[in-house]
Amino acid sequence: MKPVSMRALALAAALTSLSAPALAAELSPQARAQITGTVERNQPALDHAALEIWKFAELGYQETQSSTLLQGQLTEAGFTVTPGIANEPTAFLASFKTGDGPVIAVLAEYDALPGLSQTLNPVQETAGGHAGHGCGHNLFGAASVHAAIAVKDWMVANNIKGELRVYGTPAEEGGSGKVYMVRDGLFDDVDVAVHWHPGNVNSARQGDTMS
Repeated sequence: MKPVSMRALALAAALTSLSAPALAAELSPQARAQITGTVERNQPALDHAALEIWKFAELGYQETQSSTLLQGQLTEAGFTVTPGIANEPTAFLASFKTGDGPVIAVLAEYDALPGLSQTLNPVQETAGGHAGHGCGHNLFGAASVHAAIAVKDWMVANNIKGELRVYGTPAEEGGSGKVYMVRDGLFDDVDVAVHWHPGNVNSARQGDTMS
């Protein structure tokens, strides 16, 4: 994993968050420079989170270390963190609010899959454990968190009103972690929810869950 790749992932996620219609913000060159600067300054912490979550390789609803690490980084960055939302011990909600305005949610996943233990190599080589990150959720969780931190710093620097949230969503692979959050109304006041996922192409799409 090259640090520049992680920087690019977090930057892309941050810019996607800012492009959300509810925020109604045009990204000026200055805004892009501010966001890029935050991501670059935080690159060591971003790389650390991604690699540690890779090593933890915790299955759904067992992501204790992964969740704690991300919560700690968000708390240090000035977010108010509520752990254990929706009665899910490894879930969390981190909020940064500057006033009345749109509520933007950034989703972060960090669960591993059984039987996919893998060394840090581009070829298949079992690391000796029982689980691994076959879908790149170690990148997903780390880059989402640091994208939110970059947006938060931009909001402060430009007096942008609204609420930025990070939802730590466990057990995406077969555990329906987000379903329980929806059931408990934790997304009822959200204007836009954004997330990203590692893949072999760069693309974006938007959807509407309203019936």
